[in-house]
Amino acid sequence: MQRLRLYDVRQSRMPRVLGLCADNLPAIAGYTNSAVRRLLYCKEAMEEGWNGSWAEIAFNISRAHPYITLPREIARLEAADVCDVPVTLRNQYAEYLRFGNGRLPKRCLNCLPFVTQGLARNNAVTFIDMTLPPQYITAFLTDPNDVGKRVFIQGWDSNDVPIYTLDGGTNVQGVFMNLDSPFVTTPMTLNRLTGIQKDVTLGEVRYYQTDPTTGEQVWLLTMQPTETTASYRRYYFDSLPCSCFPPPAPGASCTDVRVTAIAKLDMIPVAVDTDYVLLTNLEAIIEESQSVRYSEMDSKDAKEMAHERHLQAVRLLMGELGHYNGVDANAVNFAPFGSARLERIRINMI
Repeated sequence: MQRLRLYDVRQSRMPRVLGLCADNLPAIAGYTNSAVRRLLYCKEAMEEGWNGSWAEIAFNISRAHPYITLPREIARLEAADVCDVPVTLRNQYAEYLRFGNGRLPKRCLNCLPFVTQGLARNNAVTFIDMTLPPQYITAFLTDPNDVGKRVFIQGWDSNDVPIYTLDGGTNVQGVFMNLDSPFVTTPMTLNRLTGIQKDVTLGEVRYYQTDPTTGEQVWLLTMQPTETTASYRRYYFDSLPCSCFPPPAPGASCTDVRVTAIAKLDMIPVAVDTDYVLLTNLEAIIEESQSVRYSEMDSKDAKEMAHERHLQAVRLLMGELGHYNGVDANAVNFAPFGSARLERIRINMI
């Protein structure tokens, strides 16, 4: 399976069918991003998604801080193994069910033990949480050509008051800083970090917390050049084992455990020829791009054409799934009634 680049899209018949020039990179990238986004979010994609929209990942996490913060390329975890044993993943509503177990972890000493499971949490601003507040936030640039680009830091100051500043006469919740070599630091200390934004840059921008007394720095986040806002999916793993294998000796400290997962990938917009398109089916992207074009026309026939093009794109993606993953080779095939399915005798499940 060959990965699809924006260059491949631009060299295909897509510009011609959309009435664009092949060197009109911004317009072609815009149609490609809209098409992929629509196909990724459409109801026909179901839970697993289309071919190429998932990947296997691995993390090492500790029992002392059993959190996983996912990079921006990942939308969510579909399934997870802890120490090579499958565990249940639950969304944020699971801990608020009327007759459920409630919020985890439990703080009481006599609570019943729970099985290991993954629980979704709110999106996080940084990969590692800020510790020992108040702290300065320091931004390091990696490309000297980014000097003068701006970053925007949001949070609460040392008095637990949201930070407000003036930016060109406009009151904003946060503080802007111009990147400088080698770094730039917030003019005030923060007790809590609630948001980070930045301009599109040529290189990565790395963020650290800086202790106001000792000057010690701890890495919090690295933002990629095209990344403009910091927001990352986070999971909490309850009742992790102390170690995978072998078990630690009595009195020994716990070690990190390995968590592997199947992750649903998120879309990152393409902008230049070398950027990879999330979906790999060029024909489906061409069909959906035409659907986008027709959907912007204000006529009944155009809406019908947009719907037809979308259906054709979905058919192509479903065919690609069967081509690369097989149709009958499912991971699990549970048929308690064999071929005598209930709908054949007009009986439905209650």
